[in-house]
Amino acid sequence: MKIEKADVLIIGSGGAGLRAAIELFDNKVDVLVVGKSKKREAHTRMAAGGINAALGNMDPEDSWQQHAADTIKDGGFINDPVAVKLLCKHAPEAVKELDKWGMKFNKTKGKITQRFFGAAKYRRSCFSGDITGLEILNTLVDQVDKRKIRFKSEIYIFAILEKGGKVNGAIGLDTNKGEIIVFHAKKVVLATGGHSRMFSRSSSYFWENNGDGIALAYDLGARFMDMEMFQFHPTGMVYPKEVSGLLVTEAVRGEGGVLLNTKGERFMEKYDKKRMELSARDIVARANYMEIEAGRGTKRGGVYLDISNEPCEYIKERLPQMHKQFGHYDHIDICKDKMEVAPTAHYSMGGIKVDHKTGKTDVPNLYAIGEVTAGAHGGNRLGGNSLAEILVFGKLTGKQLVKDVKKAKDSPLDEDLVADLVSIFETFTSSKTGENPTKAKEALQRLMWDHVGVIRDEKSMQKGLNALEKFKNMELKIPGGLKKNEALMNALDFKAMLPTCEMILRSALMRSESRAAHYRKDKPKTSKKWLKNILCSVSDAGDIELSTEPVPKMAKEIEKMIPKEELKVHLLE
Repeated sequence: MKIEKADVLIIGSGGAGLRAAIELFDNKVDVLVVGKSKKREAHTRMAAGGINAALGNMDPEDSWQQHAADTIKDGGFINDPVAVKLLCKHAPEAVKELDKWGMKFNKTKGKITQRFFGAAKYRRSCFSGDITGLEILNTLVDQVDKRKIRFKSEIYIFAILEKGGKVNGAIGLDTNKGEIIVFHAKKVVLATGGHSRMFSRSSSYFWENNGDGIALAYDLGARFMDMEMFQFHPTGMVYPKEVSGLLVTEAVRGEGGVLLNTKGERFMEKYDKKRMELSARDIVARANYMEIEAGRGTKRGGVYLDISNEPCEYIKERLPQMHKQFGHYDHIDICKDKMEVAPTAHYSMGGIKVDHKTGKTDVPNLYAIGEVTAGAHGGNRLGGNSLAEILVFGKLTGKQLVKDVKKAKDSPLDEDLVADLVSIFETFTSSKTGENPTKAKEALQRLMWDHVGVIRDEKSMQKGLNALEKFKNMELKIPGGLKKNEALMNALDFKAMLPTCEMILRSALMRSESRAAHYRKDKPKTSKKWLKNILCSVSDAGDIELSTEPVPKMAKEIEKMIPKEELKVHLLE
């Protein structure tokens, strides 16, 4: 069995993991990055519209305090205020660093151009056409390559190692070669992304965001927060079937696109007359969902998004990927034709509870950054904040690790634990009877979409939780070996998804109100009693236990940016 050693092992090769790796390498720490995808194919590339930073290039009145206020308002007032302050204060520095590294931002008179995104008071989102995430990922990979940082692609980590209650490595499968690799490290960082593939319609790649980072932390007894809070993006592709859910960036609406039902009505006027299409994502997603449910949607279950009122050259300059995407898949020209869109599972606000100043989890030697964590976005993520988050907290966690690694001692591998974990893995992968793992995974995704989707209620969620029991005891048939085995990958994903699904359902049932992205038609009002976070932990018996804690108070400098009438509405007085 191959053993790879490093001071710090980073699991995840998207923007969060890469930015942390750069910080570690530049401070002479031996770091190794392992990614589930190929080097330039991590999920960061799917983020399209922009990265938020209060540069004030278009609107000089903007400030990090206003950015923070918008973030907390959009998050339903349950964000971790420390995380929000760090995110918004450091975002401008992160964008300037990308610019220094040669990222191709759209610019006006030499300054980075900024566009409106939903629920933002000012134009704050910096962008590179509608391929901002791809440009960020490529810029970071270029920096990693320049430094010759150690990097291994197509590795599926299936267990974290520990000795004496402290993490000291991981075990993974090289899916390309079919080899098991043991990684030995002083510190381990989870930068594995979210869990949007819990749902049958998702904006993610099918092989990513299956909650594997959550499962790894769950097995170690980490705590989780806000698991009921999941963002459904208002606009995913509807047709053709093979790309159902593929993201249609918010930048389309930021550049002037309007939403229409089949009656030709610009319906957002009914749901948010002031902000219209640039309302918060949860509001626009519910509006689209309700129009479809009311029979004012298309035959294929969508509504229309129309930007044909803008000049074609402008559309091709600002939205080149969207123009190409709809031309390739749907054979329409968005300069002339309306796009057919519907809500799609997009982003996990819930995740591992961490100290955002350090990236530390409750588990010794285990750190986490990015979408796998909770707190920065509260109950709903402001569009443009995810790319800022991965860079800001990637760097901050990297800085903390530089200090911590210097004080850390080598911990020998627990050879018995390694042998036990490999044996469990081999037993799991050699099963010749049971359900088809691909079909089992698809059925679990349908369960989540049907029972804890855009609009929720107690009866349906309880039914979903009851149905989950049969999945927890399901045997899977895994034909073939370890090399390039799609059935095996789906089986591992399915296994990883189960604790995430249960925590989402249990937390959503517990939060008996509607707040931010969590909307219950049986409890449509926001309640003063629920100005708190729901925590999930694992009992000694292996059961999920739920508890609550009050939301810490935000800083006065942020609170004063929120109008008093809005504070009253959200019961914060």
